[in-house]
Amino acid sequence: MIVFDLEWNSGLYDPIRMDEILQIGAVKVRAPGGPIVDSFNAYIRPKVHKRLSPAAAALPDLALYQDSHLDFPAAFAAFLAWCGEDRVFATWGNGDLSALLQNQAYWKLPGDLPKTYVDLQLAFGRVLGCSDNLSLEWAAEYCGVPDIFDPHNALADAVYTWMVGRLLTGEELEGAVREPGPFPKGAKALPRRMNPWQGPFDNADRALNNRGCRKGTCPKCGALNRVDRWYWGTDGYYYGHFACSGCGRAYILRLETMRDKSKKLWANTAVYRAVGQKKEDYLAAAEGQPIPCRSSRRRRRRRKARAG
Repeated sequence: MIVFDLEWNSGLYDPIRMDEILQIGAVKVRAPGGPIVDSFNAYIRPKVHKRLSPAAAALPDLALYQDSHLDFPAAFAAFLAWCGEDRVFATWGNGDLSALLQNQAYWKLPGDLPKTYVDLQLAFGRVLGCSDNLSLEWAAEYCGVPDIFDPHNALADAVYTWMVGRLLTGEELEGAVREPGPFPKGAKALPRRMNPWQGPFDNADRALNNRGCRKGTCPKCGALNRVDRWYWGTDGYYYGHFACSGCGRAYILRLETMRDKSKKLWANTAVYRAVGQKKEDYLAAAEGQPIPCRSSRRRRRRRKARAG
């Protein structure tokens, strides 16, 4: 089995609607529950999209992509050669094989990719009897996997994916076999995110004060929390911080804003543990001036009593 992960640039500002792959990371395992026997890693120099989406610009290994001598055709050929005859692929979530097929089609490259894959995110959520959109970071913490590598490195995420996935049985893996989704069509302005985009908003101030955008649900106990202030980060995100009202754990709420092709403003939020790179991002942003939140509820106008 090939467990792989990708990092890509969504091409937010480009009429070519393609998730241009920047890194392929993969590990090879021999059987369900078995150890990792080999690994693959390729940093890919971008050739298609000239501008980076905010998510791509925040990737920790950005300089390694930009300085790489490999283009996608060379990296793809090396990846297939490394896979050998193994065409059982597994990923965390439903986007990676679609993106790989999409890039293969764009460059018109030969190569036999599987028509299905094992969605380890789906299988893990079913076993826990909860959401099938659990983050890999949360799942790794839940399973007691040591927090060694920063997220959003494709090889590290592939390792974490299998450290979680190896706890699943062969039957559970077989029940999570899926087909890749269709390629995106047309020029879609908003990139895919785990949480739905909220909006549209008239301006950033409305988004920052929106109760939905200020909300952070604890991944551990499910308690509802809200931040009362934001900090602007130099990486283009807004950061908030809260201690969970249910379990007391410290979390960071990150808010991203984006305008679609009709110039409407949308917002997307994500909750992270207050550790590692995310904690450093928050602390760097918190050196600036806070942006206090205020209620976004509109006050009802009192009707004036009519004179009798």
